[in-house]
Amino acid sequence: MATPPEVLAGSATGSIYDLGYRRYDGPRLGRRHAVGALFAFSLRAVFGLGRSGRAKVAPLILGGLIALPAVVSVGFGALIGGAGGPGGGGEELNPITLEGYLSFIQPLLVFFVAAQGPELLVRDQRHRVLPLYFSRALERTDYVLAKYLALLCAIALVLAVPQVILLLGTLFATPSFTDGLGEVIPKLWPAVGRTIVIAALLAGVGLVASAFTVRRSFAAGAIIAVFLVSSGVITVLVNRVGLDGPVSLIALADPFALMDGVSALLFGVDPTTPAILQTDLPVWLFAATAVGVALGCLGVLVLRYRRIAA
Repeated sequence: MATPPEVLAGSATGSIYDLGYRRYDGPRLGRRHAVGALFAFSLRAVFGLGRSGRAKVAPLILGGLIALPAVVSVGFGALIGGAGGPGGGGEELNPITLEGYLSFIQPLLVFFVAAQGPELLVRDQRHRVLPLYFSRALERTDYVLAKYLALLCAIALVLAVPQVILLLGTLFATPSFTDGLGEVIPKLWPAVGRTIVIAALLAGVGLVASAFTVRRSFAAGAIIAVFLVSSGVITVLVNRVGLDGPVSLIALADPFALMDGVSALLFGVDPTTPAILQTDLPVWLFAATAVGVALGCLGVLVLRYRRIAA
């Protein structure tokens, strides 16, 4: 049966519906607000805030383990009545000090970066949401800086908590509050400087390892390999073979030696890693290399995201 001509004519016509769409007339907050929002979102993502409880397990456990030696140190000092606590005159009874605290938690810091660092970059590449970021006021450099500063601040926060605990333990372990302040204040700025440099180094290496893959497991493995494997290899070379002359520059590839160099330089104490003790390289060179690696990683990230397809 043929379709009537009037039906065909009616079906060819269209209708326009007013769905109530209108232009956005509110304030446009611009580039600075976009960078701040991305920074805040990324910082929350490192600690699993705003996500399921499963995402909070790793940062909570690792953060607690990083702070645990400081709690043990202060508790030990309180038990012996200040004789062996921080600042109590019995440091030989308590090996956990502010100056040497980094040597107790270096592997835990690496695991924290390996567990949480890839979260900031890998998901965006895997789900291909970078074009959404770069289609608005956010520049590619802004994206890198926001992610880098977010991870840097997260690591600095995790590293600062045990140091604050130790400083408070020192403050209250002394006979008088004034004497406690006199002991704590000279250690404050070295602690702040060490926290910033170490956090920048860890964040830079962690994000560079995460920027070239879309799988979290690959990024985490690369981060662990860079820190733990390279440090182990350098330690074996130093102890078994020995590094003299220009060959000793290989010791600068030990990331734990770089961290130890920063601590030794800022606090004015002797280093503890074999890569520094058994080579003729000055401590300041290890500290300067740590700063250089952190800045170099930031430069690599900027170049990577300027060329990445989005």
